[in-house]
This record gives sequence, C-alpha cells and structure tokens, in this order.
Amino acid sequence: MEATSLSAGVGPTAFDDMRAGIRRGFPIVLGYLPLGFAFGVLAVQNGIPGYAAVLMSILVFAGSGQFIAAAMWGAGAAPWAIIFTNLIINLRYLFMCAALAPWLSRFSRLRQVLFGYEITDEIFAVHSSAMHRHETARAPLVFAVNLTAHSGWVGGTLLGAVSGSLLADPRHLGLDFALPAMFFALLVPLCLTRLRLLVALLAGGLSVGFALLGTGSWNVILATLIGASVATWLTRKEDKA
Repeated sequence: MEATSLSAGVGPTAFDDMRAGIRRGFPIVLGYLPLGFAFGVLAVQNGIPGYAAVLMSILVFAGSGQFIAAAMWGAGAAPWAIIFTNLIINLRYLFMCAALAPWLSRFSRLRQVLFGYEITDEIFAVHSSAMHRHETARAPLVFAVNLTAHSGWVGGTLLGAVSGSLLADPRHLGLDFALPAMFFALLVPLCLTRLRLLVALLAGGLSVGFALLGTGSWNVILATLIGASVATWLTRKEDKA
C-alpha cells in the first residue's frame, strides 16, 4: 500500500515514505538508465573524460542540456556558449519549480533548494500528480523519488562512459526513444479531465509547431507559457460559470 494512506489513524513513518518514493521513482529509472547510457557513450566519444561525464550527471542532472553540451564540446564550442545554451534550455525548470512552490511551502529553504536542484520533467510529472491528488508533500517521500530517479541517470552514465569506446553510435540501439516514451507514460495519468487533456494537446502541438519554425530550444518555453496561460484562463472561466 502506498504511504499516502493512513492506517488506524496513524500516519506513515519516514521509512514507509521512502519505500513509496522509491516505488514512484523506479519507472523513471527504467527510462533514465538507457538515456544515461547513451549520454555516457556520447560524452566519451566527444572527448569528455568518463569521470567528467559522471560528475556532470551528478551535478547538472539535465538530460537534454547534457546531450547538447557534449555535442557542443565535441564541436569545439566555447565554454561560455555551452553554459549560455544550457541556461536557455533549462529555463523551463523555473516554471516547474514555481508551479510546485505552493505544495512545497512547508519545506525549509534548504530543502526547497535541494528539491530544485533535482527537478526534471519526469520528476515534475510525478510530484505534480501528487499535488493534484492533494497529497501532503513529505520530505522522505519527495526526496526518495528524486534520489531514485537521479541514481538511474548517474548509473546509466557510468555504464555508458565505461562502454564508450566499444560503441560507434548509440542511436542504432534506439535508446533515444526511451525519454519521449517515458514522458508520455507519465503524462497520460495527469490528463484526468477534458481541460487537462486539451491543454496537454495544445502545448504539445505548439511545441512541435515552434520547433518546425526554427525557434530552437525556445519551443518548449513558449509552448509552456501559452499552455499555462490558456489553462488559467479556461479554469477561471469555468469557475465563474
């Protein structure tokens, strides 16, 4: 039984919460292992030492940003260009943290900072679902989810870095399909109402459209802003009706 329920009026223990968090984070691990592996291979093949690739996965923990950083490094891009590009790509995490801020309001400032450090699209989806179920944010459960997912990414990177010299092109293994498939699986349970489904389809369509127009990494940010604005407007209109 999930640690979100109460038994005989007694709340879940920290150990119960950690077990529940590991269970919630495990599906993310299944997606992160092959992706982290692909990143480790790509990083080594672009001249990044294996230990540096693993450190990047520990300290940065941003999938798309890390892939682009490895490719730019291999192409000889300047460090400032790599950093600036990653800032733009990862700007969406500000919106995710802002959306979860009310749910995490009981956390200390340090815990909020540590939470923000490990936020990813998939981790956001898991916690957003918990927030919409009106579940109280409990530190052992929340950080168990984050650390479980993070360990999958780091573990995959380590395996990929070790195997980097053995694989010519990891894309032939189809590993790049794991992330969109996992994200879709996390999105579906959130679309419980017509409004959420509409916003999800709108944001997805806008993201693809902006990408085709050549907006680069801004496509996700623009689609998020428009989708969130439309969702807010429709929610307020629905409340007034």
